[in-house]
Amino acid sequence: MEVKSRSNSGIISCLVILLLFGGYFWLNRGYGEVSPDTYQFSKALYSACLKKSDEHLAKIEELLDESDESSLPSNERIWLTQITQLAQSGDWESAARKAKRMMEDQVKY
Repeated sequence: MEVKSRSNSGIISCLVILLLFGGYFWLNRGYGEVSPDTYQFSKALYSACLKKSDEHLAKIEELLDESDESSLPSNERIWLTQITQLAQSGDWESAARKAKRMMEDQVKY
């Protein structure tokens, strides 16, 4: 009976490890390919975040509000808005990381 319980605990441990790795990669999967306008916004956001510039952030928000659906798909607008909100809340580092990640996801290795 003891041999069987060790075998089951080994299987359960492996499943837990697989779930943790799968969850990590799912949560950190990135943005994928984005439109050219979204890429430009991510560069501007990254720069504003590095400078911790409320003025630059306000200009980016204004341009984001003025952009149309044809140049900025709704999912990408949501991502940019989320990054902007992070910066507005004072979490400049997280916002910079997300903007940088968006840019890095455009590089094809």
